[in-house]
Amino acid sequence: MQNSYFHNNKSLNENLNQTKTFQRKYIDKKKVVDINKLLNRVKANQIKEKKKNIAFIFYTFLCVSFSAYFIFN
Repeated sequence: MQNSYFHNNKSLNENLNQTKTFQRKYIDKKKVVDINKLLNRVKANQIKEKKKNIAFIFYTFLCVSFSAYFIFN
């Protein structure tokens, strides 16, 4: 069976006898979530990010100061 799908009247041959396979969706049972644990995890991640940023700034400053020391001596 031919159907016209496009505005320029091109046709596609379509086999309508094909069976469609559906993926099974496994729905998990609802889990009880402790909001305090989630908030503590977020706070811990923020503290880790701050420590990484401070360490990056420190090492950058250290490299710049050593390079300036050796250049100007």
